[in-house]
Amino acid sequence: MFSQRSVGVTSEAETITPAICSAQMLYPRLAARNPESNTAGMDVFSKFSAYIKNSNPGMNDNLEKGLLKALTKLDDYLGSPLPDEIDENSAEEVTTSSRHFLDGQQLTLADCNLLPKLHIVKVVCQKFRNFTIPRSLLSLWRYLDAAYAREEFSSTCPSDAEIHLAYSSVVKPLK
Repeated sequence: MFSQRSVGVTSEAETITPAICSAQMLYPRLAARNPESNTAGMDVFSKFSAYIKNSNPGMNDNLEKGLLKALTKLDDYLGSPLPDEIDENSAEEVTTSSRHFLDGQQLTLADCNLLPKLHIVKVVCQKFRNFTIPRSLLSLWRYLDAAYAREEFSSTCPSDAEIHLAYSSVVKPLK
């Protein structure tokens, strides 16, 4: 009786194991490997909110600088190589990253959280404040371009017109 039970357990394990392996191949790991990837860019949206809700022209430049500083900090993170991009056995020193997303070449939950916000920042700032994310932030633009190239991102972004409509009552005109 003991051996029959063992055979049954082994048989079930043999059945389940391929299913688990198959699921792992179908569904990529979404958790970031590097904890810093989860917090990169976390201050961008708060700086953006302060910037667009401001109606005082005297404060506009400082709030814009605050947003730009947060975007630059994100650009710096995206441009810095992650540990797995550095080959300790190589004679060449890796000083910049070429990764597409926060945590590497694949989307993670951190990207799913940050990218829609960055899209809104880009669209709203351009429309209501005539501010565009500087092209000099090369790593940030590499990140955005990689996201827009992914159908799962670009096909789920609201249109610019929808964002304009949604934010038209949020953005305070400068008086």
